[in-house]
Amino acid sequence: MYDLYVFTTPNCWKTTILAEELGEPYNCKAVLLPKGENQKPDYKKLSPTGKVPTVFDHDTGGNVYGSPAILVYLADKYGKFLPKSGKERGEVLDWAMFGLTDLGVAYNTWNKFANRLPTKNPFAIEESWSEVERFVKTTDERLGQAEFLGGRIYSIADMSIFPFLGGARKNPKIIDTHKNIARWVAQMEARPGVQRGIKLPKLEG
Repeated sequence: MYDLYVFTTPNCWKTTILAEELGEPYNCKAVLLPKGENQKPDYKKLSPTGKVPTVFDHDTGGNVYGSPAILVYLADKYGKFLPKSGKERGEVLDWAMFGLTDLGVAYNTWNKFANRLPTKNPFAIEESWSEVERFVKTTDERLGQAEFLGGRIYSIADMSIFPFLGGARKNPKIIDTHKNIARWVAQMEARPGVQRGIKLPKLEG
């Protein structure tokens, strides 16, 4: 049993998808970022920087924070969605980290310039979107070579990247111009665990 602390962000959806796909008992707990709940002392005992998502593992009494660590930790704990060793494990980890440090960072940077800053800088918006497009092209090329991002098997690599390309963040232009991503997004959206995961956490009101 574990507690998973999340909010409605792509980085958190990676972990709620994994939790739902694992099918193991857990508690999904919303951390309301707009209310600053992630900066409260009790929460920062679990996540020193106030980052979401965070896991508290009742089996060990330990905690893990940040989506990269949580994806690997839970996959290893339950022996699913991450090969134990060898070439296959390396490929899954490569693409899982690509989703976290390349595509994810590019999307978050673009989102900040395009949607969050009070003053718009057209150059910054255009340049940051060009980085998104570069990594989208890389993703599409990979999915032209393999059914899933990690290779033959569905894995945490797919969960790491999907929240930026499917679900609430799906961009019709990207889907229309990248046939391999379109095929994969449809495949992902058909999975019950993915469908449940992207609806979490359930917020009151």
